Formats: sequence, C-alpha cells, structure tokens
Amino acid sequence: MDGVLSPTTAGLVMLAGGIIPGFVVYWLRTEPQGIVVRWFRFAMLCGMVWSVSFGLIALVDAPALRLAITNVFIIAVPSASIATFAFAYEFTFREPIPRAYLLLFVPVGLLFVLSWFNPAELIYTVANPYQTGEIMVPAEPGSLRLPLNVIGSPLLVVMAAGLAIGELIRATTTIRRLQAGTVLLLITAAMVPGLIKLFELVPPYFDPTPFGWSIAGLLVAATIKRFNLFRLSPNSLRRVVDALTDPVVVVNAEGIVSDANEAATDVFTLTLGMTVSELQEANPALNSVVDGTESQLEVAADGTTLVFDYDEQPVPQGYGTTGRILYFSDITEQAATAEALQQKTDRLDAFASRVSHDLQGPITVATSYVKLARRADDPGDALDEIDTALTRAETLIEDILAMARSGQEPTREPVALDTAAHKAWAMVATGDASLVVAADGTLSADPQQLSRLLENLFRNCVEHGGEGVTVRVAATADGFAVADDGVGIPASEQATIFDEGVAHDADGTGYGLAIVRDIVAAHEWSITVTDSESGGARFDINGVAFEEPPSTTDDRGQPAE
Repeated sequence: MDGVLSPTTAGLVMLAGGIIPGFVVYWLRTEPQGIVVRWFRFAMLCGMVWSVSFGLIALVDAPALRLAITNVFIIAVPSASIATFAFAYEFTFREPIPRAYLLLFVPVGLLFVLSWFNPAELIYTVANPYQTGEIMVPAEPGSLRLPLNVIGSPLLVVMAAGLAIGELIRATTTIRRLQAGTVLLLITAAMVPGLIKLFELVPPYFDPTPFGWSIAGLLVAATIKRFNLFRLSPNSLRRVVDALTDPVVVVNAEGIVSDANEAATDVFTLTLGMTVSELQEANPALNSVVDGTESQLEVAADGTTLVFDYDEQPVPQGYGTTGRILYFSDITEQAATAEALQQKTDRLDAFASRVSHDLQGPITVATSYVKLARRADDPGDALDEIDTALTRAETLIEDILAMARSGQEPTREPVALDTAAHKAWAMVATGDASLVVAADGTLSADPQQLSRLLENLFRNCVEHGGEGVTVRVAATADGFAVADDGVGIPASEQATIFDEGVAHDADGTGYGLAIVRDIVAAHEWSITVTDSESGGARFDINGVAFEEPPSTTDDRGQPAE
C-alpha cells in the first residue's frame, strides 16, 4: 500500500477527511446542547482535529512545524476517546456524566504541555524532536504517549461499546433499540479502522480511523436533525421513574414525549416521540389537566375507572435545557372514600331535610288542636287529634331513621331466610292476614336490614292487599320473592312505587318501599314489582347470594296476632 498511497496523497486525503466532522459540528450548532449531543459534537471536533493534524504532519516538511502539529495531534486522539465514552455514558444512564470524569483530561493536558519540552524524552523517544526528519516523531516504549494513545484510548472506546451493547440488550422499546444500535454503529465505525491502524496494515503516515468515525458521525447527525434521535433520549430521573407505580410522562424542552414509565404506558395511549398535542389527542381525558383547567382526571382502564391527581414540574435535562415531568398520582381509593363520605354527608343532609319537612305537618296539627283544647270546655276530640298527630310524628321519625340507615354498608352474616321471615312477620300488625314461607335457604345479609326489608314488604301487603290476605315468601332462581293474593298494585303506580315520599294512600309516609329499595341497593341486589299468580302484588329480590341453597319446603302458615 506504501506504493499506492504516498505521504502527499495520504496527507491530502486526511485533510479532506476533516471536512465531514467539521461539517457535523457546524450542522448541529443549532441543536439544543443537552445530554449526549454536546459530547457527540465534541467527539466530532476531536475527529476533525485528528484528521486535519495527521494530514498536515504528512504534508509539512519543516521538522519544527511538524512537531508543533504533532503536539496537537497527540491530544486529539485521547480526547476523542474520552468524548466517545462520555457520549455512550450519557446515552446509557440518561444523565450528564459526573464532573469527576473530566479529570481524565488532566493527563491529556499534561501530555500537551510536556510535548513542547519533552523532558527526559517522556513524550518523544528522540533526543531532539525539533530536528527529526521522520514524518511521525518516534514514541517508543517508555513514552507517556503509549499508555494514553495505545492503551487508555482503545480501552475507553471498548467500554463505550460495552455500554451501547448492554443498552441494546436491555431496551424494551423500538426507539430505544434504534438509539442504542446507532450509538454502537458509531463506536464500531471508529474501532474497526483503529484496529487496522494498530496492527500496522496501513502506512505509518496514514490513519483510516477518522474516516469511519466521520462517515458514521454524518449518519448520526442526519438522524439527529431529521428524526430528533437523541432529543428522545430520557432524562436523569428515568431510573427512579421506573420504580414508581404512578404514571409518569417526561416531556423534553421541545414539547416531545421523551420517556414514560410502564405505569403510564399501561394507562395511557402513548409512544415516545409524539408531541404533547398528539398525546392529548390520543388521550382526551388529559386535555383538561394539561391545559390547566382541572387538577384531577378520570381514566377508564381494564374495565374500571381510575382517578388521578395531576401535577407538572420542570426538570433540568442537562446543559441548560429544561423539560417537564407530568406526574399522575393514583387517588382512586381516596376518591372512593371521599365519595362515600360525601354520600354520608348527603344522607345526613337529606335526613335533616326530611325531619324538618315531614314532621312539620303533624306538629302543626298538634299545635292547632292544643290551642283548641285550651279554649274548649270538653277537649276530648282535640286530645284525640293530638294523639293521632303525635302517633304519626312517631311513625315518621321511625321511618326517617330507617331511611337514613337503609343505605349504610351492611354487616353481612349468614341469615336463615325462613327464620328471618317469621321474625319480621311477628313485628307487623297483620290482622287476619297469614304468612307462608316456602324456602329455607341461608343467605348472606345484614340481619337488621333484612328484617326491616321484610317488615316493610309485609306491611305493604297487609295494608294494601285487603282482608285476610295471604303473604308468601318463596325461593326463586336468583333470590327470593314476597307475594300476596290481594288486590295488587295498579300498573300506573308500579313505576313509582319505590320512590321516596310517594304514598298511595292518605295514611302512608312514603318511606316504606323507598327503604326497601335502599336496603336492596346496599346489598347489591335488585328488586322488581309485578303481579302475582293470583293477581296480587309480587316483589322479586334478585342477585342474592345464598350460602346454603334454598329448597322448597312445605307451606307453613302463621296466623296473624
């Protein structure tokens, strides 16, 4: 190859080889100088100095000028290696390299200073390097150049390649694998020509290393400019974010989603590299919080609704650039608790309203008749009316309290349906009515609430079913039913029969069946009203979990007391 590539030709080629890395340095001047990009530009600058200085060494004839250029060349090589490792480190660990790493430039600076004086032939192994006629000033064993250029520099490049390979193996996203592959390509493009030079497969006045470095560097620069390659590289909080169970999305200074933890990708539709606007378009629930109009959002995920508290904080991404962290704190449980507390508060408010409203009538009646009794010679009739008003007030208080308690979380325990039915029947004024229980299963329910439910249904059947009505409790395929053989409920009233405050006779309070409705809902059951087989009323309670399945039993009637 020595005959094909003369020193002059090699020098001109090396000079030309400095154009590409110089262009890359200039081309990326407008790029945000965050992590990775700054060290990449510095490595390209070192490659340019490396190529140009080596070319000038081959072209210059004056020994003193050649040595001066060589003094610059011998620091360009280790500086390029240091920059390559820093570039790979910042890419891999997503954070600026520690300041202590800059101490590696101390021996490089010392090498540059000593090269001008060459004390004790520490740099150049020749007595008078300013007078040598060799193209490459000798640096045999014993020179400080050997451990820096032949040992330290290749070692740093190999370590940089190891970081890129490790990241390529660990990468879980396509964009991250593309980044790692690009970094590895760049490092490999410098390593292979470097090995050719190390094993002296080319003339001593020619070094192909900058060429592989420059071509790969140009490709990397193109991906940076065209595809924002390293602006998608995550920031220093990435490793911490990975451990969080709350969704975290990282946005860089250009408003591009640069990173997201697994919790975020599970909840939101997102890809690295999309803009914040595209993120909002893919996840409309984010619009209100990202725009600042709301601080909480609800997201449907896996059939459930998750509630998040949103926070946004600026985060330095290195070298003067600032991105944002979008943090979504999962407050689903707290929101559910707050909702439950609000429901209790609303129930208390409703209770107070009912007391003040519904008791006003009986109190007014009682007050009026008290005045009449005081003026009448015989207050007997007035006292009867007062007694009636107070009895109604007492009934209202009992129903209102039951209404307030009917929606409370039930304390479930095994309850025998037939036993509960007979106990509830005993608590109701039934007259000539009778009860038949045709099921003996054991269900999971709150005993007191179940008793209240049955009492209210029995009372409704007795009061509206007519004389001598028979009430029947029977098991069904999905729960149990309470039916009577009375006059039934008109179809026009069935739609509103469970509404609060709706009474279909003058003596009703309008709470009985509303209480039944709330107890059913608290147990997560359902209730419907239809006509029974005999034309009476039938209430079906469905969704009941029986611990012991009911079986049909002989009818057992209990006469009214």
